[in-house]
Amino acid sequence: MKSSRAAALAIGAVLTAAVTGGSFGPQRPRTAIWYAALRKPPGTPPGPAIGAAWGVLDVLLCLTGYRLLRREPSRARTAALACWAGSLAGLAGFPAVFFGLRRLGPSAAVSAGMFASAGGTALAAASIDSTAALTSLPLVLWTGFATALSEELWRRN
Repeated sequence: MKSSRAAALAIGAVLTAAVTGGSFGPQRPRTAIWYAALRKPPGTPPGPAIGAAWGVLDVLLCLTGYRLLRREPSRARTAALACWAGSLAGLAGFPAVFFGLRRLGPSAAVSAGMFASAGGTALAAASIDSTAALTSLPLVLWTGFATALSEELWRRN
């Protein structure tokens, strides 16, 4: 795929997922009140830290997608792109389920799915683009942490 087309597709896909998910965040007053009232475990990052982390992760998701889209078609590329798309679905879906629907158990499941997708992206990308695999690793780590945090929020509340 041409460089400019791959960049536009990767950036557009990540931006769409991020804006969709972000529309459900705690910026709404009633949602902020609900979130503030949850019993949170120690180690829960403050909101600004979460926002900053996602800013970095979104850039890395764009880079990962771009690099994968530029590779020759293959089974590994298809698998990596499918997992990458699963991560984007989680990026849009987790906030909708957690903040929008306020469903803690199902949101932990969405987080776990995103963790699996991020791991699948890294594994599948490793055989075709080591940089794409490396740019996937922060998301693997973050979603692993987020899944543990989501499960603990569900358990406590």
